[in-house]
Amino acid sequence: MDLRLIARWAGLVGGLMWVLRWVLDLAGTSGGALDALHWAGLVLLALALAGTGAALVSTSAPWLRAIVAVAYPVLVWSVLEVLHPAASPESVDGAFGLVVLVLFAVMLVRSRPDEKPAPKAKKVPDPKPGARRASRGTRSTGSHAR
Repeated sequence: MDLRLIARWAGLVGGLMWVLRWVLDLAGTSGGALDALHWAGLVLLALALAGTGAALVSTSAPWLRAIVAVAYPVLVWSVLEVLHPAASPESVDGAFGLVVLVLFAVMLVRSRPDEKPAPKAKKVPDPKPGARRASRGTRSTGSHAR
């Protein structure tokens, strides 16, 4: 299975967990279920963001991919921490989960392979029997044609 596909599914499920936690919090539910949804969603979202960050970098530089895979989730986490004082943390996390849910769902839908078969290469027809080749006068005058 492709690592990008795993990251996309992790983002979809992690975002769904944070949205579900937000809805349960708005309904007045409290307890261990909210904490379990928060931490499980956090782990899945961190995995999804690490995979997305690593996909931003060329495969020719694995050391840079590793750095970006760590830095991208940390950057997103720092932005969320800046937004937490503006509203309740559950609301900020829930809105972020909703955005992530939609983005990763779109990425999953767009990543499906095409159903069309690959086009076949055109076959060059064989020369007719007895046909003459091009004369020397029509060849290139470069050194490779001598």
